[in-house]
Amino acid sequence: MAVRVKICGITHPDDAAMAVEEGADALGFVVEYPDANPWILTRRRAAELMRTVPPFVTRVAIVGGDAPTILELVDATEPHALQLHRDETEACVTELATRLAGTGIRLIKALRIDASAPGPPAEVLAAAARRFVEAGADAVLVDSVVPGRPAGTGKAVDWGLARTVVDTGVAPCILAGGLHPGNVGQAVAAVRPFAVDVITSVEDDTNRKCRDKVRAFIQAAKATDDLPPPLVVRPFVPEARER
Repeated sequence: MAVRVKICGITHPDDAAMAVEEGADALGFVVEYPDANPWILTRRRAAELMRTVPPFVTRVAIVGGDAPTILELVDATEPHALQLHRDETEACVTELATRLAGTGIRLIKALRIDASAPGPPAEVLAAAARRFVEAGADAVLVDSVVPGRPAGTGKAVDWGLARTVVDTGVAPCILAGGLHPGNVGQAVAAVRPFAVDVITSVEDDTNRKCRDKVRAFIQAAKATDDLPPPLVVRPFVPEARER
């Protein structure tokens, strides 16, 4: 089974269409995120862009904050998956999982590692993954964070720490943070994630996606198809939302 690829920080319909043409499995839309970053969309604009995504490509809303606000964003955008990418608690995850039960919307909880300091002990990160899955998350995402930059840092996480999360076997693990066409193949081989997530390394200096970079990243990620399949405990596939 090939690793999945998510192209994140989509802000333009042409970028969404191009990423799909190049083989992206999922697209990420940053919806009214509380901390400043170049990819923030209003809920209305995010909904417009998500409607351009064809069937069988997963629409992911990247959000942060409290459960009531996040639920408002879900109602406005109707994503396939919800990526909680701030400091949400287990209680917040449980509330969201309970309120979204039966909708088919999957919850991804980001575990953000400070790239400006030594990483946490492996057992601490693994324990956090277990807690969030027990709280209701369907998958976990390992990413880097630096002061003043909540995501899209361009800084790689410790792949050994990420592999520890994969080895817990509690849920599919998505790897982000500092991935680019030149290292994503090595990252997939080392970590064996369910999916990889990229934003800055496939963009130009205006934060628009570049076809050549997107193509190179996806091809490099999926060139590891001959490796043993990544561990998947609870398959992460989009489901139609009940209306």
